[in-house]
Amino acid sequence: MADQINTFSDLQARAGVILARLNAAPAVAIAAATNPLLAVEHLGYQFNPDTRTGIGDRIRLGPTAAEKLADLRTTIARLVDRQVDPDDGPAVRRLLTDLGVLPCSDGDEPDTDPPRWQPGGAGPDPLEPLRDRHPVLDPLLEYRRISARRPRFAPPRAFAAILSGAVTTPLTAVTGRLQSPDPEPDTHPR
Repeated sequence: MADQINTFSDLQARAGVILARLNAAPAVAIAAATNPLLAVEHLGYQFNPDTRTGIGDRIRLGPTAAEKLADLRTTIARLVDRQVDPDDGPAVRRLLTDLGVLPCSDGDEPDTDPPRWQPGGAGPDPLEPLRDRHPVLDPLLEYRRISARRPRFAPPRAFAAILSGAVTTPLTAVTGRLQSPDPEPDTHPR
C-alpha cells in the first residue's frame, strides 16, 4: 500500500526523504521540475484525491493564492450546483453551454481554455467578453487570473515523456531547498 499524503503538512514531513529519493534518481528529479505531484506519486506516494488539487496549488502558487483558489472553486460550485474544474477548457465549455452563456452549436466552438502563462503575466482570458452573462463568470475569471500567475504543471503524458527520456529538457540537474512553514522569529541580535 502506498504512503498516503493527506495534507501539505504531510508532504512537508516527508520532504527530506522525497528529496533524497529524487537525488538518487536524476531522471525523476528532472521530470519533477515539470510536475512535482506526479514525481511524488512516481516514488510510490498517494495523494488524497480530496486534497491533491489544493496541495498542487500551494506548491505552484503559495499558500495565500491556494486558499483563494479553493474559495473560488467553492463559490463556482455553489453558483452552478456542481463541481467544475476551472482549468479544464472543455468542462468550462460544457458548463457555459448548459447555463445558456454559450450557444449549443456544432460549429465554431469558442475558446474556453484558461489563459496561458507567459513571462510577465497571463495573456487575455477568452471568457472576458462574457463576464456579464452569468454570475459564475466573475469568480471563474478571477480563478483563472490567479491560476495563470505561474505555469501549470505538465500533464501526465508530458511528464511520462520527460521521465522516459523521449522528450529532453534543457535541465540537466535539479536542486531544492527545504524551508520551514513557520520560521522562528529572529531572536538573535545582530
